[in-house]
Amino acid sequence: MFCTKDVIISVVGCQKYEGQTSEQVKLVTDGTMSCNDEGIYSISYAESEITGLEGTVTTFDVAPHCITMTRSGALNSQMVFEEGHTHESLYDMGFGALLIGVRARKVESELNEQGGTFHMEYIIKIENDVSGVNEYDVTIREAQ
Repeated sequence: MFCTKDVIISVVGCQKYEGQTSEQVKLVTDGTMSCNDEGIYSISYAESEITGLEGTVTTFDVAPHCITMTRSGALNSQMVFEEGHTHESLYDMGFGALLIGVRARKVESELNEQGGTFHMEYIIKIENDVSGVNEYDVTIREAQ
């Protein structure tokens, strides 16, 4: 297995909230990728002013059928995306926390030592009320 390497991370997200037009977000940033002995890939990057989460580090731990997204710093949260399952967690914004539930409808990943892709599609509930459907496509490639 390889150790941590520098990568370029491209994120395309689509958020569809009830009663609103869908919003697409695109981000390309530098980050790191590593793999542990169990074959779980960790992809991390520092959020910026552009994303509105400056001072936060986002990490995706990608296993074959489950992706965990952890944010730490100015905002703290952990969301688990496992197809067909609902996971709840607290979304701590520093001045208060919200109960967030995610039910993954689709989780796919094709990662190897050179990079690859993963996809998540999920229903999000905030304080037990369905808020919308989100989709994220993430592409990772080695930095030159």
